[in-house]
Amino acid sequence: MKVLLVASKGDFEEDVSKVTGIGRYAREVYNGLVNSGINVSAYPVYDYSSFTSSFLSMIKGMLHNYADYDIIHLLSPKPFFPIRKGKARWITTVHDLFFLKYKESKPTPMMERFYIKSILSSDAIIAVSSLIKEDVERLGYKGKVFVVNPGIGDEFFTAPIKREEKKKIVKLGYIGKLDSERKDVIRGIRIFKKLKDENVIFELWGSYNPNSEVFKEIKKESEDDRRIKIMGPAPNEKLIEIYDSFDALFFPTKEEGFGLSIIEAQARGVPVIVFKNARIPKEVCEYCIKIDDELQSTDEITSFRDKYFQSLRDYASQFSWKNSVKKVINIYNNLIDL
Repeated sequence: MKVLLVASKGDFEEDVSKVTGIGRYAREVYNGLVNSGINVSAYPVYDYSSFTSSFLSMIKGMLHNYADYDIIHLLSPKPFFPIRKGKARWITTVHDLFFLKYKESKPTPMMERFYIKSILSSDAIIAVSSLIKEDVERLGYKGKVFVVNPGIGDEFFTAPIKREEKKKIVKLGYIGKLDSERKDVIRGIRIFKKLKDENVIFELWGSYNPNSEVFKEIKKESEDDRRIKIMGPAPNEKLIEIYDSFDALFFPTKEEGFGLSIIEAQARGVPVIVFKNARIPKEVCEYCIKIDDELQSTDEITSFRDKYFQSLRDYASQFSWKNSVKKVINIYNNLIDL
């Protein structure tokens, strides 16, 4: 079996600490296939640094010769229309369809049509969650949709740092993009501010554009409450240490394609608080604390961690990259045999 992985240039070429979840997915799938003895090549052709480079990327993707491959796997949706595909089976991994809903991730109308057409033209789809499978089918896709949840690194399953027995401060944390409309950090801040307990803090970790309207609103909401700390990007090498410092991850997102931060926190034994009306895949939310418009008391939050610490870790253990890549290989074999 000969496989070609098609991705954006940054997914394979940028420093791993700077890539998005899709970039991590691209590298883990590639490394997993290599370690499984699959004949795999990477084709990081897409460059979105400008409209011109985006257009040229699409043309290069169309003209490339794919006839020597058994599988062409787009690691995320691309405007992909291969002319010389031969017998190769074309798979697209769909992480989400947020580009149809949120201004922050919307392409031009023409590129949006190309993206949708490319997804619908795929021989098969890998959806990262049951929720995204539903969205793809609602889009009108009639082919086979496989659900393969992403994994998290083995480092998340190491023994957590021992916590202080008599810690006075309870720490809620958030890790993710701050200035994202979809992540809805502003709503999270407003709900947190209803807590009157002075012995609790809310740390916000993530990248942001200081000039964005969303971040300006976050800063404004935070300035009058000294318990809210804007920390900036979470360094990759300190990510586990940051999770281990939380008593709970407060994740106020409106919706997620999968929710890696949820699984990463749970793998460290950290409970995750989400809103009941959030669209989050059921497979990551079995142990989430679901709220309406008010947080529990700090005593309830810490007791939940004490009670479910090992259950959280045990549940998260199913989401390994080894399991994910094994399922991807099974899909390849399934398609080749058709």
